[in-house]
Amino acid sequence: MAPAQSIPRGAGAASLDPVSPTSDTQRSAAEPRPGEGRAPAPIDLPEGGAQLLGLTAQADLVDFEMLTASAPMAPSLSQRIDVATLAADQLGRFERIGAQLTAQELVVPEVLGPYREALDAFAGATRAGDWASSVLRALLVNGLRADFVTAIHDGLDEQLLALVQPGPTAWRISDFAGRALADALDADPAGAGALALYGRRFAAEAVGQIQRLVAREVELTSLVARAGEGHAVESAGDELGVVSELLEHLMAEHGKRLARLGLGG
Repeated sequence: MAPAQSIPRGAGAASLDPVSPTSDTQRSAAEPRPGEGRAPAPIDLPEGGAQLLGLTAQADLVDFEMLTASAPMAPSLSQRIDVATLAADQLGRFERIGAQLTAQELVVPEVLGPYREALDAFAGATRAGDWASSVLRALLVNGLRADFVTAIHDGLDEQLLALVQPGPTAWRISDFAGRALADALDADPAGAGALALYGRRFAAEAVGQIQRLVAREVELTSLVARAGEGHAVESAGDELGVVSELLEHLMAEHGKRLARLGLGG
């Protein structure tokens, strides 16, 4: 089978835009940084900051594993190579956060450990069985993670935000996956029904695991609630209310994303 063909700009590509470089901060993530390649210096982390880095790094690790597992399903060798390259980029992001945690004199497995069970369970429940589902999963994961960071963006300092925002790797994954999904749907329009069901199952599993983490990870929940835009948080009850609103927002955006992909309804 021939490699995936590019979607013309302004047509289908515009509707497959769950992650895009829109802010100056995000654009700067693609540019070389002074001293890049050297061990990072410690940064000031707010309460819950290490937990946010742990969650992000564990998510990066799981995303790397999911991309690696999807590579053999690629319909062409060119696409298989592309997926392997993207997986390596994802691992590089994980390694950068791991290096920062080490610079903070934290033990990486200990910081990531609290999120392993929930994210592994989510990965297992949403594991794709075919190529179309695997690229859809990549799109949905990237979109969900981008929406989450956008929601807390204004409440994070620049150094912490630079570590957790999606960045160029996410843009490349979304671009590739969007084009591959469009090709898969062109080749098999009848497959849209199964993909729509997958999208709904993805949402249900995400809600369940997020609620599980919220109930257990108090410091992370507090940071997320206080970083959320436009909310005054004075008590644990307020925090839970803000996070509940955030979860509703994430699922609403997920539904819109499925609709843009032609998988809503």
